[in-house]
Amino acid sequence: MQHQPFNRLRNSVNRYVSEAVARGAIQGSTFSGEQRNNVHLLVDQVLAFHVSGDLVEIGCHEQGITPVIASVMEHHRAARTLHVYDRFRENGPVPPSSRDQLEANFRRAGLPRPTIHEGDPELTLRTQLPERVAFAHFDCGTGVQHAQHAQRLLHCLTATYVRMSPNAIGVLMDYHDPERTVVGMDRSPGVKMACDQFFERKPECIQILYGGRFSHAFFRKVW
Repeated sequence: MQHQPFNRLRNSVNRYVSEAVARGAIQGSTFSGEQRNNVHLLVDQVLAFHVSGDLVEIGCHEQGITPVIASVMEHHRAARTLHVYDRFRENGPVPPSSRDQLEANFRRAGLPRPTIHEGDPELTLRTQLPERVAFAHFDCGTGVQHAQHAQRLLHCLTATYVRMSPNAIGVLMDYHDPERTVVGMDRSPGVKMACDQFFERKPECIQILYGGRFSHAFFRKVW
């Protein structure tokens, strides 16, 4: 495709510029406004079109996406449950923990508290997933061990995919394809590694989202 060489060059330049900017105090968040907007619109879709099941977030360490999901559910007055899976490690030697902060943020926003599954998601997902899932947000963090990161996401995809209803949506934080992603940077190569393997023999295709300085994608469950 004609745009691919230009995309490669733009992504190469953007990777170094974006990483430098993202380290600065002004870019402290690891989520972009575009990513939050994407999640808002996709959650709205599954609720507006009555896709069956609860909503799931796997990894909510910075809590930038969790309130977005909850606020759309509140807007729709959806009789659904938001399930959150995370280790919720301490942020430092003194409280509050990341779980304390999450609960405090929900209280301040006046949002219903999500159902929290604390512990290693690779363990909790085995027995604590809802029967049906309408929306899943996959954010397994970042790390230099790309193969290990890919295996962690593979486990999460494997456990969740079978519970997803037809037309359910799965959002993939940090999915970056140098041939198709516009602007975003490849800060977690393990995400694409895991998805290439998981979806190789499945009917779903990965659809690229514009995520601003960070990369983003989603898939829609076929059946």
